[in-house]
Amino acid sequence: MMSRPKDELIDELIREFRTSGNQDDAVDALAAQRLGVSESDLRCLNIVENAGGISAGELAVEAGLTAGAVTGVIDRLERAGYARRIPDAADRRRVTVEVTPAFYKAADRIWGPMATEWQSLLSRRFTIEELERVTAFLRATNELGRRHMDRLRNTP
Repeated sequence: MMSRPKDELIDELIREFRTSGNQDDAVDALAAQRLGVSESDLRCLNIVENAGGISAGELAVEAGLTAGAVTGVIDRLERAGYARRIPDAADRRRVTVEVTPAFYKAADRIWGPMATEWQSLLSRRFTIEELERVTAFLRATNELGRRHMDRLRNTP
């Protein structure tokens, strides 16, 4: 079997990666509706959950929001019962934002079936080495994305 040129494979990979991101955005739009939050607030919940808790300032940076805007996000997520502020014992001005058990319960109804299917499909279809390589690819693309977010933030 003849190999395709590397640049053609990279173009296809980028198209599939972008399609995956767009599909993830569409799922998140539906999930936000189900949770009764905005898509921006859901993105912040995802950041908080993925980090296992995060400071308000770090959340603002990760989400690309101002400090004032992130305060409003956290207020709304607390009112919805999906996040809480945990005071820092060493610095009373600093808080860590965490997701709540209510968020995990709601998230399981929305994403639980997909997570179960991901586990099954990926376990059957890919070897450990292939999964490690895919993970390395995603880490590399995430780092590239972070660098370019910083570039866009810092250029007029």
